[in-house]
Order: sequence, then C-alpha cells, then structure tokens
Amino acid sequence: MERRSKTRFYNRGSVICSQFNTDKHYDGQLLNFSQRGMCFQSSRSFKPGTAVLIRLDHCPKGNAVRQEEGGMRSMTLARIQWCRDDEEQTICRYRIGVHYF
Repeated sequence: MERRSKTRFYNRGSVICSQFNTDKHYDGQLLNFSQRGMCFQSSRSFKPGTAVLIRLDHCPKGNAVRQEEGGMRSMTLARIQWCRDDEEQTICRYRIGVHYF
C-alpha cells in the first residue's frame, strides 16, 4: 500500500551530495523525487538524521515539472531518512532516502 501523499517522479539524473557544512562531496544517481523528498544512490552511506546538501548535477530527462508541483530542486537541504546497502551495486552501492527541510 502506497503511503505517500505527493506524486513521485521516476526520472533519472545525477546529484552531488555532501554532509551539511563540509567540503567533501560525493556523486550520486537520482532514482526518484517528489515535492517532499528524493531517493538516490551514492558511494557513501549516511546515518539517518544527518543533514545533507544536495545539488542537481545533470537534470533528469523527461517532462519538466515546476518545483511547486513536485519538480526537482536544483539545490536543497535535506535530512537522511534511511540508508540501505545494495550489495549488488558496485559503485553507488548505498540507496538513500531524504526528506527536504
């Protein structure tokens, strides 16, 4: 049963993620996004509750959606909700869900 209240878009793109107020950043692959959060894959794991800065690197392909309607944010602060190790992946092995601040 789907519990989300906002439409989720499954367009692929790439992001750059860093723990808030740090210089080290990590490349990631956007998997899906909504008006309230996103899911992406990264080579680094983050603990739930960690504040991160996420920047859009390459815009998802597909129809553009206005940000107010759930479109992708070009830069945002978010809180890590969950992080799962996907051992089948070799480079971006961590699947991460975030909620925008």
